Amino acid sequence: MNRIFLTITHLFCILFSYGQKNIKKYYKYVNKAELAICDFEYEKASQYYEKAFSAHTPFIFDLYNASRVNVKFTKNYDLALKYAKILQERNFEISAVYSAIDPKDSLVIQRFKNIEDSIKPLVNKNLMLILDQMLEEDQKEAKTSQEQYEKCKIHHTNILKLAELKKEYGSLTEQKVGFYEYSPINIIMVHAAQNQMSPQELMLQDVLNGNINAENYMQYFDLYILNFGERTLYGTGWFDIYISNNILFINYPEDISKCNEARKKINIAETFEDYVKKAKYQYINGNFQMVTTCKTFMDEAELKQMMQEIDEEHQKGIYKREYVIREKK
Repeated sequence: MNRIFLTITHLFCILFSYGQKNIKKYYKYVNKAELAICDFEYEKASQYYEKAFSAHTPFIFDLYNASRVNVKFTKNYDLALKYAKILQERNFEISAVYSAIDPKDSLVIQRFKNIEDSIKPLVNKNLMLILDQMLEEDQKEAKTSQEQYEKCKIHHTNILKLAELKKEYGSLTEQKVGFYEYSPINIIMVHAAQNQMSPQELMLQDVLNGNINAENYMQYFDLYILNFGERTLYGTGWFDIYISNNILFINYPEDISKCNEARKKINIAETFEDYVKKAKYQYINGNFQMVTTCKTFMDEAELKQMMQEIDEEHQKGIYKREYVIREKK
């Protein structure tokens, strides 16, 4: 009897362990896919995406890039159509995928359009209606100091409402609310972070369980701590990586190993060094969206002075920041 119990317990542990590792395996292969893209190895990237998606339910961000790989480079339209179907179910505009197809391939384009016509989004309509109403309140113009105070209260109230909705509807996954970057949740969370409210209690456990894309969480948390005057924890590109006057600037974290360790704790395989490589590829080639960068403006004198300072630092062997200039085509 004890032997049977031990066998069942051992089996349960294996299954549980496998389930826990799925999200880690997912991020590992997504990172490999994105690095393969940066090396222009698109066939390899497609294969890594397939491995990632077999390990864990894919996120929209990765489905879109995988679709683009197979539409634009490998010409594996059947695989791209498979991904496009999931994107359509999650209320993502798949025209962004098939717009990369040569207009001469009209039959292929029509296959994508058939998905648009036949597949209905499966997001939760009642939940989306509530989120839209919350966003409407969030976006109200505030002119007077009293209106600004009321709007600040709304930002605080909305994140509490999201916690209530999570209790009622379960985890606020992409299957229910669609792509976070297009969802009211994104703007609500950004405004909450800017008003010094942490996303940790609402999102962290869902991130660890693989219900919510850790990429979103990293952005919100880094923005949150930036508003306390601290450097980003995960090194995401709100202000550390930005484009000004069409030049890419990269500021390195003071402790890159700490940044990498923080990413690892939420299952992200991507290191900050990987992140920088992707930012450079994205800026120079523009084929894929892989990292977040913001755009700022500096006058020419300020820009030249900063570039000169960076050049002088490099001559002294100091590499705490760099810039990249895109060649004109």
